[in-house]
Amino acid sequence: MTNVPQPLLLTVKEVAKLLRIHRPKVYDLIKAGTIEGFKLGSDWRVKRESVEKLIGEIPEDFFPAQKGVKKAPANVDHVKLAS
Repeated sequence: MTNVPQPLLLTVKEVAKLLRIHRPKVYDLIKAGTIEGFKLGSDWRVKRESVEKLIGEIPEDFFPAQKGVKKAPANVDHVKLAS
């Protein structure tokens, strides 16, 4: 099992895919208060926690591994910064 960090916020597209509904229906769910969403600039974000309250825990493999994100080795005590 991989340990993929799950995002705190989901896009409308991700919620639609997860719930297997069309994007306009996601906006309806936000408007009705069924899931918690808010506008961030011109985009909407939905709290993962509110979706999980509706359907249960989101499977780890739903979120693809992020490219370019590397874990620090477990034995690193400090980070040396270039001067």
